[in-house]
Amino acid sequence: PSLVEHLRGKKHQRLRSLRAERRSQEQRSLFVSGFARGTSGEELAEYFGAYGDVAAVVMDKEKGAYAIVELRDAAGRERALAETQHDLAGHRLRVRPREQKAFAYGPPGRSPCREPLGPGRLEPALWQVADVDAQMSELVRLLELSEDERHVRHLLVTLFQEVFTEFFPGCTVVPFGSSINGFDVHGCDLDLFLDLEPTKSLQASTRDGPGAGSGTEDSILSDIDLAATPAPEVLELVAAVLRRCVPGVRRVRAVPTARRPVVKFCHKQSGLAGDISINNRLALLNTRFLQLCAEADERVRPLVYAVRLWAKQQGLAGNPSGSGPLLNNYALTLLVLFFLQTRSPPVLPTVARLRDLAGDDDRVVVCGWDCSFPRDVASLEPSANTE
Repeated sequence: PSLVEHLRGKKHQRLRSLRAERRSQEQRSLFVSGFARGTSGEELAEYFGAYGDVAAVVMDKEKGAYAIVELRDAAGRERALAETQHDLAGHRLRVRPREQKAFAYGPPGRSPCREPLGPGRLEPALWQVADVDAQMSELVRLLELSEDERHVRHLLVTLFQEVFTEFFPGCTVVPFGSSINGFDVHGCDLDLFLDLEPTKSLQASTRDGPGAGSGTEDSILSDIDLAATPAPEVLELVAAVLRRCVPGVRRVRAVPTARRPVVKFCHKQSGLAGDISINNRLALLNTRFLQLCAEADERVRPLVYAVRLWAKQQGLAGNPSGSGPLLNNYALTLLVLFFLQTRSPPVLPTVARLRDLAGDDDRVVVCGWDCSFPRDVASLEPSANTE
């Protein structure tokens, strides 16, 4: 009876109506980019009015890089999508269907992310657990990223991929490091690798092939030969794209002279800081290796988290850019993995054993380093160590 009463209630009916309205709007809307900076909503409405009555134009007020054009009927949208080329004031427009997102509703003012735990809240939580084994497992649960935090990072990667594809067709944005290697903690940086090799291949094929000029002409930067452009200049291009075209991004700074050149950024809404690198393929393999170790044995993650917390409390660990002989979390993680590889019998396979277990598809050398190891944890034998 309570369910029936709820379904008949005003709140449920209002949400159903709102969900249907949002879905209808999405099915009648276009995602438009590529227009000149300073283009007004009225100009876009006038242009797309040729395909049907325009109900609304929502401009990206922060960067002016894209707009959502909503038509009054889905047929008008389909007519616009069927057009092979759109030009406005000498600029070729990129016109796509608006992305359809799952309708979400929650009470206003409630943040989906867990508040990071300081020592004052962490220790009482651990005191409630029966033994040390359970405390170590609880420590992982308390410190690792929540599902909401992981979802926010996934959305950011998706946003970056959408924007960078406009400028570097074929490129891929790949997260690596602490966000996904199995040893994440609240607030860890978002490290991204921008793979431009597919873009360079596209440029080479369109420049040298029989269909020259037909592959990447839609790119805003199609006149720039990435293969011949020095890495510092490419980094500055990446920084410019972040600065001008990604909503919410702040404090963008290219650091071409670092040991591993990157573009640093912060994202206002999520509070995340991160780096984008363009020549760091070894880090992707490094991340996969740590993922493999984290999945190989259920004891690995609790021990790593416990040792890192202990080291921090003893003043042995800190920010790698800080002063003093401090170990960072990455170094501590490698030390724990090496310890587990050298038990008798080992908890984790040695690097030499991993190389022997690697299949033909797993064999790869990057920058002179042999990164051959199984990608699938099922390829590993269970450890005979029962400690």
